[in-house]
Amino acid sequence: MNTPVLLFLLNPFLGVVQAFKHFRQDWAKNSIWLFVIFYGFTMFRPEAMDSSRYVSRLQILYEAPLSWDIFLANFYSEEGNAVDLYQPLVTYLLSLFTNSGNVLFAVFGITYGYFYSRNLWLLLDWAKNRRVNRTMWILLISFAFIIGFWELNGVRMWTAAHMFFYGAYQFIINKKKNGLIVALLTPLVHYSFVLPVGLLVLYTFVKIPWRILYFVFLASFSISELNIASVRETLTNIAPEFLVPRINSYTSDQYIETIAEGPVANWYILYYLKAVGWVIFVMISFIYFTSQDQVKRNKSFSHFFGFTMLFLSAGNVMSMVPSGGRYLTIAQLFALALIFLFYMIFESRNYHHYLTLMSPLLAFFIIISVRVSFETVTFVTILANPLIAAFIDVPIPLISLLK
Repeated sequence: MNTPVLLFLLNPFLGVVQAFKHFRQDWAKNSIWLFVIFYGFTMFRPEAMDSSRYVSRLQILYEAPLSWDIFLANFYSEEGNAVDLYQPLVTYLLSLFTNSGNVLFAVFGITYGYFYSRNLWLLLDWAKNRRVNRTMWILLISFAFIIGFWELNGVRMWTAAHMFFYGAYQFIINKKKNGLIVALLTPLVHYSFVLPVGLLVLYTFVKIPWRILYFVFLASFSISELNIASVRETLTNIAPEFLVPRINSYTSDQYIETIAEGPVANWYILYYLKAVGWVIFVMISFIYFTSQDQVKRNKSFSHFFGFTMLFLSAGNVMSMVPSGGRYLTIAQLFALALIFLFYMIFESRNYHHYLTLMSPLLAFFIIISVRVSFETVTFVTILANPLIAAFIDVPIPLISLLK
């Protein structure tokens, strides 16, 4: 029996600890993959979260099955309400056999965990022949937590996010054409990835000068107000017809008011993502003003840097629209990877110094991210194993320790 499977059967969370301890071993990434699947099986799914809605849909389909023809009619049509393929198809197929939400999210965890674990090792592979230090681990954990494994709750958006990062990274850094294919498939997982895919295609065929990209990024970072009506009009003019109803719903005055009237978050929830934003702004500015000649000699990193600035600019603009902040989160995934890669590839004492000064902000982000994960991570997730979890379904979240 191989190591990941043995650790999984013993305790999947222990497998995570051992995976990072032995990250240079080929088996390590698979322990993370198996843990995400186990998390999906044992996660807490409160009624207010997306996961509860997907489980309800599974149970409805199980009790009142749809024919295949009727199911297909829901896609990409005025009469239907499905604008992406992955989640509805998996839910429909599983409803033929089970109404278990645990099984549903374990299956979702297969795809999510695969790309999540592979993305971590796209970065960790750079450290296999190097001495690791605290700064490297802070960067890596920040990358792992910007769209953490607990975001499986929003399976459509965040599965697509990790798929897109994997595909774009392989295409830009490793020059693998199949990476572009993976990225192009992401709108089938969440329709909104038409925008990131469009940016990737644009950057591939239109070489935008760094000076323009940086100052667009700088301007977008400084934006304080946005005319939502003009954004809605622009998006509806360029989007495919089947996406127009969704764009209108996410930019409508009623939706904006609903978001504004939502519960007020604690101060640390408001600022922990801003802390990451400031780290990204400072470190990208440092690279731009001090290392252009050095970076431009590394073509792959140079292209990754340019695309990241373009994506961050779009993300900053879209974050002014309700729910548009998700694009900025995905762009920050690229930015943290960029900061990590620069740290690994280039020798710059001043860069290391600046990054050390920024580390407390990243540590703050990591601490609050762990707190956020407690909303859905259960005691069973951490303490049990698949054999126990199959018979004991007690989804008590860790957050109950703090309340």
